[in-house]
Order: sequence, then structure tokens, then C-alpha cells
Amino acid sequence: MKLSLCLETLFTDRPFTERMRLASRLGYRAIEFWDWRDKDLAAIAETAAEEGLTVAAMSGNRRHSLVDPDDRSGLVEEMMQVFGAARRLRCPHVMMLSDVLEADGSAASTSSLPAEKKVESMVEGLSELAEWARASGVVMLLEPLNTALDHRRCFLNSSKVGLEIVQQVASPQVSLLYDIYHMSMMGEDVLAEIERNWRWIGYLHVADMPGRHQPGTGKIDYCAVVQLLKRIKYDGLVGMEFFPLGPDEAAAQAPLEIFV
Repeated sequence: MKLSLCLETLFTDRPFTERMRLASRLGYRAIEFWDWRDKDLAAIAETAAEEGLTVAAMSGNRRHSLVDPDDRSGLVEEMMQVFGAARRLRCPHVMMLSDVLEADGSAASTSSLPAEKKVESMVEGLSELAEWARASGVVMLLEPLNTALDHRRCFLNSSKVGLEIVQQVASPQVSLLYDIYHMSMMGEDVLAEIERNWRWIGYLHVADMPGRHQPGTGKIDYCAVVQLLKRIKYDGLVGMEFFPLGPDEAAAQAPLEIFV
């Protein structure tokens, strides 16, 4: 397995390229981030080349939702820009959400559509985008989020529904992003779900519970997670997407002691 460090939540008092150099110095070979619009893509590409880093993942739809079919044209327009940015960075993954999120993490709108229509819209939207994703060399990662605390009113809050959507799209350009923190917050047995569905999982996200801090600070048994990933020979990316508890550098080093 390969580790990626999310730099949206770490070393935030430093310029982004300096964060990348710190990640490289600590031993990470991949990084990820959320919105690309507030970043200097040329500087990121140059720093990644200098440091031998892969930009492993970035956010996809942040302004237009998958659940609302009336938002489809805006979604497609946004994603054309995202795919262009991903090509510039040689980024192989973009993270897709069912809803647009507010600054506090909650869903921006609560569509009155029934659940089955939202699922239908997500399948249609991802299917429409899949060909452009293929041309860009990008896999879209559909991520369920927790609605227990962090992302209230977000439609996609279970891996079961996420998997149903991915399987209906049935494209190699669409996989599930399984976030161990989010799904633990929703009460899933994450070990059982990963073992049962790992062939559909294209990426993993890691944070501990409660608090969404680095692994080893909460209740999730990450030693058992690592043992499972080794047993199933998972060779994909594991993204460290957490808010540090304690000094940033020590927090960033903690996963290396567990996962490597």
C-alpha cells in the first residue's frame, strides 16, 4: 500500500509548496488536497517533480452536486475544469461528493427529490463524466461522508449506497473512496466492509475517532486495519486526512509508524 498525506489540514501556517517539501522530508511519496482553485498549480507541479512526489488526489465537484439532475450542466462544466487541472498535475484521482458542502461541512442544499431519484441522478452524472475522466487518465472516487457530526444533511452517508452507485455505473473510471473515520462515525464495521468490498474500493482515507485526529489517538484499531490490508494484498493508496492533535510534524509521522 502507498501512503498519501492530506496537506489541507497540516502545516497550514506555511506556503503549500513548503508543506509538500515537509511531507517529502518525513518520508511521504504522495500528497493530496481539496480545492485546486486557491493553489498555484504550476508551483505544485514543479515541487512535486523536484521532490519525487505524486499528487495522488484532489477534490472534484465543490460547486455543483451529483444528486440534482437540474445541476448537471454546471457539474459537467465544473468537472471539465477539474480534469484539466488534474492533467496538469498528473493527478490520477478526483474525489466526488453527492452534495456541495457549506463552510461548516453541512450539505448546501436539501433537495426534495426522493432517495431513489438522487441515486439515479448520481449514476447518470458519473456515467456521463466517465468518458471524459478516461480521456484525462483520471479515476473518480465517490466518497460517502458521515452525517452524524461533520456533514449534516449530506445524502451519501453509507458505503452500501455508494457501492450500489459505483456498481451501477460499472466503469473503471469510478471507484469507491472508503473513509474509515466517516464510516466508523456512521456505525459501520469497517473491517468487514473493506474485506467484503475491497475490489470496488479505489482509495482509503484515514483518521481516528473521535476527533478526526491522526491514527492512534482514538478508538479505531488501525493495527487491525493494517493487518487486513496486508492480508487482502491491498496495493492502493491510503490517504491520511486528519486534523492533527499536538504538533503537526509529530502527527504526520504517526501514521508512518503504523502503516509502514
